[in-house]
Amino acid sequence: MKVLMVAGSMHVGGLENQLMHFIRNVNRDEVQVDFTSDKPDAFYRDEIKELGGNFIILSNKSRNHPIKYCRELYKIMKEGKYDIVHSHELFHSGMTLFIAKLAGVPCRFAHAHSCREGNEEKEHYSLARRIYHVVMRLSINTFSTTQIACSTWAAKFLFGKKVLKKDSFSLIYNSVDTSIFLNDYGKICEGEYTEKDGWKNVINVARICGLKNHTLLVEIARELKDRKKKIRIICVGDGDEDIKEALNQKILEYNVEDYILFVGVRSDVDKLLKKSSAFILPSRYEGMPLVMIEAQAVGLPCLTADTYSKEVDFEIGMVKWLSLSQNVATWADELEKLVLLGRAPKEKVEKAINTKGFDSKIFTNKIYDLYKKDYELRGNI
Repeated sequence: MKVLMVAGSMHVGGLENQLMHFIRNVNRDEVQVDFTSDKPDAFYRDEIKELGGNFIILSNKSRNHPIKYCRELYKIMKEGKYDIVHSHELFHSGMTLFIAKLAGVPCRFAHAHSCREGNEEKEHYSLARRIYHVVMRLSINTFSTTQIACSTWAAKFLFGKKVLKKDSFSLIYNSVDTSIFLNDYGKICEGEYTEKDGWKNVINVARICGLKNHTLLVEIARELKDRKKKIRIICVGDGDEDIKEALNQKILEYNVEDYILFVGVRSDVDKLLKKSSAFILPSRYEGMPLVMIEAQAVGLPCLTADTYSKEVDFEIGMVKWLSLSQNVATWADELEKLVLLGRAPKEKVEKAINTKGFDSKIFTNKIYDLYKKDYELRGNI
């Protein structure tokens, strides 16, 4: 089977990490996986090529002009003779799958990864945007042969509520390489940012942007300082420079440099998780955050906003869900409790991973089975 993944840039991000799990684990003698990208220097470009995939650059000019974009994508699909197009571009998938239909691609997959759109933080979209959603949702449901979502919230947002009853729909949770987190389970890593001198680490892993709500983390740090609690928040990730500058100004104003640290993009997130006593994620919305799976796979107590599906919860008593309407003091109260809770027993963590399918190998097998099923049904038509 020959598969074309259409998933934005394939730079650093949760979706991109998820798709890399697939290409690393799938039997590449049976499945050829290619990717489109609008970023020539994308983070995963070289690894995709090393794994036997083609990394196909879409010109920025065509990306900004729908007709040129459609022509370019049509040409790629037609000349590539793909059996499957797997689109991960939210409502834009409506256009991608329509093109795939025109190009004669028999198996067309739409994959929902979010229950909100982009950086939109308002409760209501503009009339034009709502019309776009209706048209693209109709196109997705018309031209996709299989629909997948990482959560029921994401499924309803992209496909509509009726999709949950369709035979062509599958709910497949996001996943991580859990072996990284289960190996040496409970062992404390030494070195930089190790807990010492009575300090407890709370880790946050998120791109710096408005929807990830780092402002609340700074306010929590201020509250912890006022209480004279030796709890520091370590923020992993990079992003919007203006937001970073505003956060730094607040940190200086509150004099909380010891209570919240921004450490940038790191390649040792698994080690930082193992050096922490709790995890925090106050996002305004998520799809199914991989970092929540990683944090629970390490056994960390987690404090998170109730702004996305609770299907990510391992259900072993380690996740506290809070409303963003709760005041800063309440968030600080919960953190104080969680850093003293300790890690979950390894056997409970492993059972939850296997039961819910949070491991990347399980994810890969489920996607492959859907490819095979749809290909056997339509591939020779």
